[in-house]
Amino acid sequence: MIKVLTVGALAENCIILADEDSKEALVVDPGAEGDTIKQHLQDYTVKYILATHGHLDHTGQVGYLKQLYPQAEFLIHKGDLFLLNNEIFPFFKQMIGAVDCPQPDRYIKEGDTIPLGKFNLTVLETPGHTPGSVSFYDKNHKLILTGDTLFKGSIGRTDLPGGDINQMKQSLKRLLTLPEDTTVLSGHGEPTTIGEEKRTNPYIKELLW
Repeated sequence: MIKVLTVGALAENCIILADEDSKEALVVDPGAEGDTIKQHLQDYTVKYILATHGHLDHTGQVGYLKQLYPQAEFLIHKGDLFLLNNEIFPFFKQMIGAVDCPQPDRYIKEGDTIPLGKFNLTVLETPGHTPGSVSFYDKNHKLILTGDTLFKGSIGRTDLPGGDINQMKQSLKRLLTLPEDTTVLSGHGEPTTIGEEKRTNPYIKELLW
């Protein structure tokens, strides 16, 4: 099962992957509406809570889920540790209803794999939006979770703390080498494919060609 839940004031995409054989699940970027996320996890054992990056709208319910599922490992890239519980904007935490984020159980880095039943996610380091931004790629399912690096018709902003336009360019170039029929699930907005973004995304055309 692959489920995208659009949650919170910033319409952030929390993504759940669940294996029906093992009844195990992982949650990517639980940013808001913890009770809503919980409802979709009732039939599963939660093994992992993953963050594509450290912004509050993507980690705002990690603490809530860790209380419910203490056995679940919270994984994030070390480069974004400075962003955990960082409001960035005044009252941002209050606006999205974020709770305190715990320290990671483990750091992830380039090439790490996260197995879950029939899913097998490979960590790709894709900095630019933040220093520790990562994408999660499942080659067999032709699926990539890009966080706030690549969106349908857009790309992640680079003007927040730790953002870097040159790193973003390199990360986008890397993502565009994936097979064109790879489905892209982003941190905000609708699903797309690598091929569609290569052909139609105006920001990619401006930055890379």
